[in-house]
Formats: sequence, C-alpha cells, structure tokens
Amino acid sequence: MEFKDRIRLLRCEAGLTQRAAAEKIGVTYRTYQNYEAGASMPSGTVLAKLAALFGVSMDMLTDKAETAECRSAENPELSALLTEMQALFAGGKLHDEDKKYVIDALTEAFWRSKEINKKYGRKKKDDV
Repeated sequence: MEFKDRIRLLRCEAGLTQRAAAEKIGVTYRTYQNYEAGASMPSGTVLAKLAALFGVSMDMLTDKAETAECRSAENPELSALLTEMQALFAGGKLHDEDKKYVIDALTEAFWRSKEINKKYGRKKKDDV
C-alpha cells in the first residue's frame, strides 16, 4: 500500500474530511489533496503531524525499512553521528527529543536526496 492510500484510509477511519485533516496538520486543503492524490509528499515536520493525528508512527506511514534502520539505537553509524552532533552544541548533551529532531531532519534530507538523484538520473559511485 502506498503512502497516499495509507493516509486516505487512516483519514476515513478517523472520520475526517480532507479539509479537516488539512486544518489539523496546518496545511492548505489543496496541499492535503495532493498528498492523497500522490502528487506530492509532505515534509518531515508535516509527516510527523500526520502520524500524530492518526496515532501511528512515521515509519508506518512511509513504510520505509531504511528509515527504521536509520533510527535504530543499535546502528553504530547513527551513534557516531549523534556523538558528532553533540560536539556541535559545545559538548553538551542532546536531550532525547532533540536527538529525534536531528534524526528526523537527516532522514528527510536523505529521502529528498534520493528523490533528486532519481529525478536527474544521478548514479552512485558504485553504479559507475
């Protein structure tokens, strides 16, 4: 099931109109229509609002196994990245909520990069 179908199903189960869902997540009615039509994808922030509105995880909405793997606390690359990010904040500790924001931003950037590369036909080093 695609993202557009998931949010349509969840919205109907919640008994909401497209207009009501749009208002609750802070986007225009047309923008929300585009999500359900598959014409556009929400940003990470809006995706988080959709997940909260429907009471599901962002991973459930997107169904991207890579996202779940990236968020795993057991992922050594993620642990190293979080350590480096803490250094950016004058060596202070990042609170769990702040870590989530950093991970969400990186995840969103990763998926945007993949879409741009696909759109312009860019290849990875391994593909050359």
